[in-house]
Amino acid sequence: MAVIDGKTFEARDENKYTAELMNKSADNGQLVPTGSKITRVATAINFYGSDFRDDDNNTFTESLGFEYTFNEGTTGDAADQKMILSYNNQRFVSIPAETKIRINKIQWSTDRRYFTMSADFDTKMKSWGSPAMAQQTLHVKGKMEDIVISVPSWIMVKNSVPTAEEDTEK
Repeated sequence: MAVIDGKTFEARDENKYTAELMNKSADNGQLVPTGSKITRVATAINFYGSDFRDDDNNTFTESLGFEYTFNEGTTGDAADQKMILSYNNQRFVSIPAETKIRINKIQWSTDRRYFTMSADFDTKMKSWGSPAMAQQTLHVKGKMEDIVISVPSWIMVKNSVPTAEEDTEK
């Protein structure tokens, strides 16, 4: 659930979101290009809303995306938080000093192919555009509950050995 300046973000009925861990490089945090050094693992979540057609008959999909540095099993404030919003035929990016993603729950599956996560978020976002243009600011607040985050096989190897704490929890 998300509220954007007092209006509820309506997620699709089907294919509401994608969520997975991914490698990121130092090159502007983009997906890892060939030959680049992997610098972190990020959790990437994207929620999809309604599709609209603009005046030129191009499709515009509303979406709300989250990214933060993955820290296995850690709850609390997420590191390297970033949010991107496609809304009302515009794109918005979170203002770093005004962005808070707080992880409330992480629960791993027994085979460690996914984990379930719950979080609260609160951010101010500004529209993309040149600095000379007037940039619109939005307030986005909400929560994610029981979001299933898939873990690709490359991360399974890294995380395949349970810690002593996990062994005692079972």
